[in-house]
Amino acid sequence: MPDFLTKILSWLLSFTSTGVMALCDPPAPPVIPDTPDVTAQELTVMSFNVWTDIGSISQRLNGVAQTILAERPDSFGLQEAHEFWRLRLWWALRKDYGVAAWRGRYFGVGEATPIFYRKDKYCVVKQGVFWLSDNPGAASMGWDAALPRVAGYVVLKDKQTGFTYAHFNAHFDHKGPTARANSAALIADRINEKALPAVFTADINAGPGSLPAQYLEAGGLTSLREAAPGADKGSTFHGYDGSGAVIDFICANHYLRVPETAQFKVIRDEYDGMYPSDHFAVAATLTLAN
Repeated sequence: MPDFLTKILSWLLSFTSTGVMALCDPPAPPVIPDTPDVTAQELTVMSFNVWTDIGSISQRLNGVAQTILAERPDSFGLQEAHEFWRLRLWWALRKDYGVAAWRGRYFGVGEATPIFYRKDKYCVVKQGVFWLSDNPGAASMGWDAALPRVAGYVVLKDKQTGFTYAHFNAHFDHKGPTARANSAALIADRINEKALPAVFTADINAGPGSLPAQYLEAGGLTSLREAAPGADKGSTFHGYDGSGAVIDFICANHYLRVPETAQFKVIRDEYDGMYPSDHFAVAATLTLAN
């Protein structure tokens, strides 16, 4: 989207938010029902910020698709995925994956946080999109955010086992510290409302130990980077310039089981002589039970 349109839309969206920048309280811990596990299932999930840069999509598309297909995750969340990515990735992955929760942050267009799922294995029970703001049901900018931010979710049911889980996916603001913390609280609350096994994938634009990460943990979400034995602790953002930061997360809620068997890795493979994005994809294998 051209910069001048982005500025105009951001200005319009600012009027749909209350403008309150107060830091909310940490999310309440989840209420864990005292019921035995009925079924357990191992999943592989992925998070991948594919970089919005339109001019380089043709050069990077094969690498993005091959990174995903090499892992064959049950579901994966993308960040910075606009309509060009939607069309190109849908076509590249159409034999294997369906897509849910695709709605851009500017009244339905622009960058989105979609979730892809294995269509041979799962059916969609429910899906939705909400804005990371104090008015999540409408297109809005939250708190001190520089841009409107959206989160998506999908509830997936295994066609054979009946196992059902929710996958939430988001991209937190890159400038607003209050927006990042409050977004984490909002995500935790929405996940807890579902009362389902759940995973959360995101670029939170903050590192381990940051306030957003603390808010996610307070809300009952466990980072697989911290829980998985032998997890790759390396940077997830490289920017093509040698910089490094750990800002891409995969979390699971309190339905996580046997964490000692969980795995977490940062995928640094190159394709066609280059990295597919300015972020490395991250993937986790974990067991959830319901």
